Amino acid sequence: MTATWNSTKTGSSSSSEKYNLDPNDKSGILVYKYRAGLPEPEITTQAKLCEELDKAPQCRVSRKSIPRGDSRVDIRMEDLWTEEERALYCDKPTAKNSVASVGLPRIAYYKRLLLNSYPELYIVSPASSPNSSANTSPESSQHVSPQSTFPKEPRESPADQ
Repeated sequence: MTATWNSTKTGSSSSSEKYNLDPNDKSGILVYKYRAGLPEPEITTQAKLCEELDKAPQCRVSRKSIPRGDSRVDIRMEDLWTEEERALYCDKPTAKNSVASVGLPRIAYYKRLLLNSYPELYIVSPASSPNSSANTSPESSQHVSPQSTFPKEPRESPADQ
């Protein structure tokens, strides 16, 4: 874990070690929560992000650099993956699919443009990979046999007639 100009290496958490975050860093970062329903990224700190990730172990963080002067960031499927997953799944046809186009908050855009602040967008997403999503897709859970498609009606026996 690297220390930033205004932090020390005193505290640590599992998420800080796992995602190379500084739990003592109070400087502002841009965080987009994928599938959280928020229209734009929020400005928070690495310390708060570490706390949130420690409370939600089913989430993970990836980073995407923000080109200077851009007011929107296009998030692709591969941006949600870890480095190991990118190496494994880079040849998949859906790796380059756009999953979100995120507009930067106005203050973050101007600070990025004029002061070169917010060089990266931290993307918080559910911890799933292409392998695990194949096991939880609707297609894999819909193994329906023809026998269970129609309700069973009691048959009348010839003695009942």
